[in-house]
Amino acid sequence: MKNGKKLVIFTVSQSAELIHKRILYNIDMENIETLLSATNVYIDESGHTDDPSSNTMVLGALWISIPRLSLFTDAIRTVKKKHNIASHREIKWTKVSPAKLDYYKELVDIFFAVEQVNYRAVVINKSIIDYEAYNKTRDDFYYSMTYILVRTIAEKRYGDMRLFLDYKDAWSGVRTTKLAGYLRNTGRLHNASLLAQPLRSHEVIGLQMADLFTGAVMYANKPQEEQKSDAKKELIAHIEQCSGQKLICGTPYSSEKINILMWEPKR
Repeated sequence: MKNGKKLVIFTVSQSAELIHKRILYNIDMENIETLLSATNVYIDESGHTDDPSSNTMVLGALWISIPRLSLFTDAIRTVKKKHNIASHREIKWTKVSPAKLDYYKELVDIFFAVEQVNYRAVVINKSIIDYEAYNKTRDDFYYSMTYILVRTIAEKRYGDMRLFLDYKDAWSGVRTTKLAGYLRNTGRLHNASLLAQPLRSHEVIGLQMADLFTGAVMYANKPQEEQKSDAKKELIAHIEQCSGQKLICGTPYSSEKINILMWEPKR
């Protein structure tokens, strides 16, 4: 009891994965409702601006309301068990293969079956980026594209927004802090209640599923001659069949389950 208010301690594994494993919270009872109404946004990228192997860059985000998080992750664990996949095995686009195709199709089916679990992507043709004209560094461009990615989510979200990015190296923490500052002070997100944190993807199913869908969008937008995996093409076709839209085309702004923006610079 503190200041007449009861304190409750949550861990993610004990309470519908409220934030994430191994993070301990002391939560004022008055703030529990706010926490439970929050939206987690898991951000992934493919073909970064510094990657010379592709002219395409995709920023993707899987976003989910906290009350749906436990249902979503439990369903994925059930599918893993059904296919004899160890619980710690990471879901990744690069692991899609003929032997695992049915498993990955069922993961996609879970995404479409659970309400308030959505995906948004921004597809960027790097060959048309003029950094000098924009007076931006590559990191500045990444921040501005991430703003475009999450801006639409912020308008549709359920409660406060919490961003989680894949922890790749020591720079990830610095980059995430700078990104959070940029987002909090930009356009429609100005003064938004926003938390941003890097996490290791092998511990977080949301980041893994973001990787899966972002990888699919990236692969679909590759030149045909570079699409050499029949299993990956079949999984893309499955996603397109479930969503009723192509991954190489932009969607209407109102699209929610899957929302894709084919970015073009302002003229």
